[in-house]
Amino acid sequence: MAVRSENSEVAKLFKTVVDNGYCIGCGACASINGSPIQMRLNKYGQFQATVNLSAEQSALNTSVQAICPFSNESLNEDQISQELFSNNCEYHQKIGYHLATYAGYVSEDDFRDRGSSGGMGTWIASNLLKEGLVDGVLHVHQRQPSETDPRLFQYQLSTTLEQVRHGSKSRYYPVEMSEIIQIIRDRPGRYVLVGIPCFIKAVRLLMKEDPLLGERIRFCIGLICGHLKSIRFAEMFAWQCGVEPGKLLAIDFRKKLPDADANKYGVEVVGLENGKLVTRTSPVQDMYGYDWGLGFFKYKACDYCDDVVAETADVTVGDAWLPQYIKDSQGTNVIIVRHPIIHNMLERAIAAGNLKLDLIDAEEVVRSQKSGFAHRHDGLAYRLYLADTKGKWRPKKRIQPSKRNIERNFQKRYLMRMLLAKESHDAFKKAVEVGQFSVFVEIMEPLVRQYRALSQPPTWKQFMWQFKGFVKHLLNAFI
Repeated sequence: MAVRSENSEVAKLFKTVVDNGYCIGCGACASINGSPIQMRLNKYGQFQATVNLSAEQSALNTSVQAICPFSNESLNEDQISQELFSNNCEYHQKIGYHLATYAGYVSEDDFRDRGSSGGMGTWIASNLLKEGLVDGVLHVHQRQPSETDPRLFQYQLSTTLEQVRHGSKSRYYPVEMSEIIQIIRDRPGRYVLVGIPCFIKAVRLLMKEDPLLGERIRFCIGLICGHLKSIRFAEMFAWQCGVEPGKLLAIDFRKKLPDADANKYGVEVVGLENGKLVTRTSPVQDMYGYDWGLGFFKYKACDYCDDVVAETADVTVGDAWLPQYIKDSQGTNVIIVRHPIIHNMLERAIAAGNLKLDLIDAEEVVRSQKSGFAHRHDGLAYRLYLADTKGKWRPKKRIQPSKRNIERNFQKRYLMRMLLAKESHDAFKKAVEVGQFSVFVEIMEPLVRQYRALSQPPTWKQFMWQFKGFVKHLLNAFI
C-alpha cells in the first residue's frame, strides 16, 4: 500500500512498518498533535494506520517513527526499562527488570469472580484509584456495536471503582489508543493505563516525546500477551454458536466454568439468531480454532515482538500457567512488580489478608509462559533469519537472527504457524462471502493437520517410549 505524504517521517514509517505488514494498530502515530494518520479497520478486521491526505501536516512536531513500537527509529524495551527501573530492580534476560514476582489471586470482594484469572489487574487499577494515586483508569471496555462502527470493545476512561470493575476480563480483540490519548490531553489529571506489551511500549515512547502525557500518565499496567487477534476471532466463536458475522453484540472470551481446570474456560456470546436475541456458552475446547498455537487471525507484527511480559510496565499481570495453580478453576495470576509504590501496595494487602500471593522466582514466571517465550525468542530468531535471507525489511529486535540450534522440525513448525496465521485471514473472508463457516474449516483444516503432524514424534520414538513403558511395567511386576 504505497502512501504519498508531504511529511518524509510519515512516508518512511509507511514504507517500512505499514507497507510491510508490521503495523500493530496501536494508534500511537495517530495520537501525535498534528498527525495526518488515522486508525481504520481493514478488510480483515485489523486496525491499521492510514493517511488522511487532506490533513495539514506542517504542524507535526514529533517524529512518528520515534513513537512506533515496530519502527527501527524507536528505543527498544531494554533502553526504555533501564531508564525507568534499573535503580530499584534486578534484571532477568527474559522477564526484564523486576522488583518482586508473585503468583496468586485477590481474596477480597468479587475481583476474582469478575476477572478472567485471579483478578489482580483490576484490583491494582482499583486500588491506585481508591488510594488517590490516580484520578482515572484507561482500559478496555465493552461497547455497543452499530452499523457504522462494528467494534465490540474500545479504550475508555473509568473514574469510579464500579466503572473500573466493569472493565475487567481479557479482551482478545483489536483496539487502538488514539481516542483515549486525546482524552488525556483534553482532561487534566493523573492516569493509569492498562495494555498489552507493544501498547505499553508505545505509550512509554509517547510519554518521552510529549511532556504533557509524561506528566499525566503516572502508571502503566501491562498484560502478558500471546498475540493480538483481529475481529474475526470473536466472529469465529460466535458463528459456531449460531450467531453469524455482523450479528454479534457481545462476547466473554473467558467465562469461568465450575470444576474445570483454569485453562478450560468457556466462551459466551450474545447476538441475533433469526432476528431473536440469544445467549450461548460453549467450552472453548469444543470450538474450532481455539488453540492459540495455531495463531488464527494473528497480526503479522506479533511474530516480530520479543516482549512477552510487558517489560516497560510498572507492573505486569498474566495467567499463572503452572501445575500447582492450573487446577483451580477460579484462576491464578502471575505478577511482575517493577514500581516501588505498587510493591508496597501489594505487601500491605497481603498482610491485611486481601491478597493471597506466593513469592515465586523469575524462572517460575518464565515457566508459566513457556510456550510464549519459545515462540517469541527461539522462533523469532528463525523468522528474522528468514526475512534477512530474503532481503526483506523487518524491525530490529533484541533477539538476533539465527537458525542455529533450531531443529529442522521446529523450523517447519514455525513456518507452518506463519502460514496458518496468514491464510486464516483470507479463509474467513471467503467463508463470510459465501455465508458458510464450513468453508473456513475446509480451507484451514488441511494446514492444521500438516502442522499437527509436525508436533508428533517420529514412529521410532513412539515405539521406544512404548517399549520402555512395557519394560518398566514388567520390572515393577517382579519387584
